[in-house]
Parts: sequence; structure tokens; C-alpha cells
Amino acid sequence: MNILLTGHLGRLGRAIAPRLQADGHKLRGFDLAEGGDIRDAAALARAAEGCHAIVHAAGLADDRHGAPADVMAVNLLGTWNALLAAEAVGAKRVVHFSSGKALGMLERDPDYLPVDDDHRGLPGRPYGLAKWLSEEMCAAFTARTGIATLCLRPVAVFDEAGYARAVAAADKPRQPGVPWHLGVHIDLRDVADATAAALSCPSPGHIRLLLAAADIAATRPTLELVEKYLPHVPWRGGAEYRAEPYRSLVDIGRAERVLGWKPRHLWPGRAHQKG
Repeated sequence: MNILLTGHLGRLGRAIAPRLQADGHKLRGFDLAEGGDIRDAAALARAAEGCHAIVHAAGLADDRHGAPADVMAVNLLGTWNALLAAEAVGAKRVVHFSSGKALGMLERDPDYLPVDDDHRGLPGRPYGLAKWLSEEMCAAFTARTGIATLCLRPVAVFDEAGYARAVAAADKPRQPGVPWHLGVHIDLRDVADATAAALSCPSPGHIRLLLAAADIAATRPTLELVEKYLPHVPWRGGAEYRAEPYRSLVDIGRAERVLGWKPRHLWPGRAHQKG
């Protein structure tokens, strides 16, 4: 399959590209580092010519990576242009990188636990709001064109170096007034695997899929941390949290079913703690 990968030189793109090539896909990259600006609709459409699918990973990665106006402009307009490019060249699907922050993660306590893909959006910060609005844009686009849009929602993504830094800082005290991060994490390699699966799975039309590791980023059991930090949040979990003491608070069941994918990597050292 011929695939356009936007942001192929970025943090996600550098892991996704070789994973897709290993599946035999032919990739074409489009990245600002090489002059490819996703705000340029005509240039993006030219880059997509002959492609069967677009993986849209380009954009500003967080609120810290640009002024609010830039975060909104790049992430919303860039997604719109990627969708228009897919329509122009007759691509069959767009895999769009959204974020767990589309659900307001780290802005407020969740409405219930575990968090799932049906949790409300309505984030307030520019990055999360741009991601949530881009998902709405994808839904409207699929309804109009029939082109599948799979919005992947990875939570905090770590590579090996990032895990090392996070483990070293794990015992730092929690900042007062800042919502608990729910211990969310996912390995970059698992994100790359999910991307490959999103290109090969049966078309779901439009869908939004949380991606997270199977466990939490903590050395204390999940239920103990929930009782400490979020005892007031309605609980929907069951006996599985007794059987798997470090089970994730992000329900990725929909991604597992739709993509035929499972995360393979746990929090460093967890292999000796699980169960």
C-alpha cells in the first residue's frame, strides 16, 4: 500500500515509518523539517498523489510547543488539509493522531473510572481542544465522503530514554491542585504497532480509540492509588483490578477489538510485580 506519513521525522513518525515499511508499505513523508507545511493544502495534496491512505502524525505536540493560536491553527488546519488531500486523491482511509487529552485528561478529574472512549470530550486547553475538534471534523468528513477515519488517542508516550527519566522522577511529590495523571503511559513501539493495525483492520468508518499500556506507571497498586487520589470518582471497574493489581485505568478494549492489537510493553520492572 502507498502511504503518506505526515510528520515522518517527528517523534512518532520516526518509530511509525520503519514499522510500516516492515509490513511492506511504500511510504512518502511530509514533514516541516523538509519544507512540508501541513497548513499548505496544495502541497499536502500533491504529496498524497497515488497514496491509498494517509497517516497524519504531524502537528504541534502539546501546549508547551507553541502559542495557543499556533497550536489551534497547526493542529486543526493541518488535519483539515490532510482530510481534503485524502479526498482529492481517492484514499480509502486516514489514520489521524489525536490524544488522550481530547478527553480533558490532566485538566480535570475524570467523570468515571476506568476512562473509556465514550468519556466526554470538551477539553479547555488549546492542545486538547484542537484534538477533540479534529476528531469531530473527522466524523463529519467520514459521514460526507465515506472515507474511513481512525482517530488514535495515545496517552503519555514513552521511548526507552523517556521511561528512564520517568522512573527516576517517580517518587517526586504530587503538585497540589494538579489532577492526578492516572498513571497513564504507552510505549512508542506499541503506538507504532497500533498504527500498522489501523491500516490493515476492516474499515470501521469513523472511530476513536484510546491507546494505553495494560498497566499503570506506579509502584503502588491501582486501587490503592484511586482510593488515595480519586475516592469521589464513580467506579466502574470489577474483579479484574483484584486479579491484576496494577491494571491500567484506561479501558483500551475498543482498540483491541477493532484493531486486533494489544500493547506489549509494561512499566519498567513491572514483569516482576504483575499478578
